[in-house]
Amino acid sequence: MTKVMTSKSKAKAGSAESSIRKLSKRSRGQLIRRICEALETRYRNPRHRNPKNPLDDLIYIILSNKTGPSMAVRIYTALKNKFESWDELCKCRNSVLERILRPAGLSRIKSAQIRSALKQIRSDFGSCSLRSLAKLTTHDAESYLTSLPGVSDKVAKCVLMYTCGAQVLPVDAHIHRIARRLGWTIRKRADQCHSELESLVPPQRRYAFHVNCVAHGRLICKPSNPNCKDCCISKYCDYNKYEII
Repeated sequence: MTKVMTSKSKAKAGSAESSIRKLSKRSRGQLIRRICEALETRYRNPRHRNPKNPLDDLIYIILSNKTGPSMAVRIYTALKNKFESWDELCKCRNSVLERILRPAGLSRIKSAQIRSALKQIRSDFGSCSLRSLAKLTTHDAESYLTSLPGVSDKVAKCVLMYTCGAQVLPVDAHIHRIARRLGWTIRKRADQCHSELESLVPPQRRYAFHVNCVAHGRLICKPSNPNCKDCCISKYCDYNKYEII
């Protein structure tokens, strides 16, 4: 089946403002609460195997870039088994690290990012550890992480959310796709809407919204042929209001 837009949907899609911004503040808040609760009821806030240590999680997320979750876990486990500490990894040859990372793809890029980040962290803190992040404000911790090679806003926010309890909202491809289909943003790239979506989702709901959207994006709201019939938030979704022929 192919989804096509009605004239009403076309008018909405052509607007320069996301549909949720057209609601009153009260209605907007109620809608967001219902969607967050529906997702939480369905998925129960899965952690997605992210480590609890900040530096471990940083390495894991770098490995996860453009890599399936099972492969990321496999390569992360291989690194932990190969090296007794991240300080030891810093001393190994590039070829050794690249060989371990090769099954996950982009091994040269990821190897360079990991080694450069670890060297910078060791220079700043005296060892390969990010425990000191807990002493910083969320803003300062995020600024430090994004100063590291290969660490984007999304990666920094993920580390802070998963390991430091920061009430931030990382926007990856799943969150961006779902937010666009819900009518929460009209921006075309995930890295453009961190502030926009954080302003919509209350701080206490951001962790659950993120992890549940990741699960929803993998299982139901896929890039192509989303399974709208089995979607727990379809009744709130602009995308689902298109006619089906």
